[in-house]
Amino acid sequence: MAGRGVGKSQRVSRLLEIVTLLQSGEGWNAPRLAERFGISRTRIFEDIRALREAGIPIETTRDGYRVAPSFFLPSVKLTPQELMALLFPSELFADGESDHEVLRSARVKLLSCLPAALRGDAEEVLRRTSVVVPTGDLHGELFEQLRHAVAERRRIVIDYEGRTSPKRRIDVHPYGLAYRKHAWYLVAHSAEHGEVRKFRVSRVSAVELTPLHFTVPADFSVEEAFRGAWYVFSGPPQEIALWFSPRVARFVRERRPLPDQRIQTRSDGSILFRATVNSLDEVAWWLVQYGREARVEYPRELAHRVIELARGAIEANATRRRRRTYPEAGEARGGVADADDECDGS
Repeated sequence: MAGRGVGKSQRVSRLLEIVTLLQSGEGWNAPRLAERFGISRTRIFEDIRALREAGIPIETTRDGYRVAPSFFLPSVKLTPQELMALLFPSELFADGESDHEVLRSARVKLLSCLPAALRGDAEEVLRRTSVVVPTGDLHGELFEQLRHAVAERRRIVIDYEGRTSPKRRIDVHPYGLAYRKHAWYLVAHSAEHGEVRKFRVSRVSAVELTPLHFTVPADFSVEEAFRGAWYVFSGPPQEIALWFSPRVARFVRERRPLPDQRIQTRSDGSILFRATVNSLDEVAWWLVQYGREARVEYPRELAHRVIELARGAIEANATRRRRRTYPEAGEARGGVADADDECDGS
C-alpha cells in the first residue's frame, strides 16, 4: 500500500508538470517527455490520455503535444501568509496551530484549481502523507524575522551563542537559510569575521532589524556554502578513507552522498569509503557510533579524534557506573543504537 501511495504521488506531480510543459509551447512530443521523466513512451501516452479524460484539451500537432490556448487553470489568490507557508512549509519550522491552518488554507485553494480526477488523487496522497521534522526549540516569531530579513536584504544584528563561545552581538548580512541535520541555519556574511558564516538559528536569541540594505553577491549559492561539508561545518578540504564491516555497510550507502565520494565493495561485503570533507570533527562524531564496525584508514588525525571521543565516553560512563548502586527508572537494557541516531555536533 505504501508503494502504491508513493507511485500515485509521483504521477500526480508528473501530470501537473506535463500540463505546465505543454502550455509552454515548446513542442513537447512523446519521446522528449519520456526522456525528461525517465519513463517509457507508453506511460506518456497513458498520461496524456488521463489528462484528456480529466478535461484538459491536449492537442496533437506536428511538433508534439500542446494545451489548447483557450484552456487555463483558474488563478489562485494567495495571502502573503499562505504564500510563505507554501514556500516554507510549517512542518519545517513551527508547531503553532495557526501556521498549520494557513498551510491548509493555501493547499485547499490550489486543490480547487485542479480537474476533479487529479484533485482526487492529490487529496488522497495528502491524506496519507505525514511530515514530522525535529526542529528543537526553534522560535517561530524569530524565524519569521530572519525570513523577512533574507527576503528584503536587510542588515541585522543577532544575539548569538556559539557552540563553544559565549553570547555576543554580531552584525550580519543574511544571505539565506538552510535546513541541515535536524536544524535551520542562517547563512550570512559576518562583519566580525569578514566572511560568510553559518549560524544555527536555535542559538539566535534576538534579531534586530536595521534600516540598512545590502547586495547579495552574484555568485552566492546556499548549496555552494555547504559544498564539501559532512553536515554543516566548513574548513580546509581533506581526503579521508574509512573501512566499514558488512554489518553496517548498508547504513553508509544510505547516507546522503557527497559530490566526490567513492565506495569500493570488497569480496567479504565490507566497503572502503573515500571522500573529501571540510571538517574532521563532524566525521568523527558520526563515525564513533559504529564502534568496532568501522576503522579510519587515513588521515591519522581523524583516527586520533575518534579515539578521543570513544575514550571520553568510556571514562564518563565508567565513572557514572561506579557512583550508582541501582538502575535508574526507564534505563535501556542492552540493544544496538540505530545507525541513523547520529550525534549533532553542529
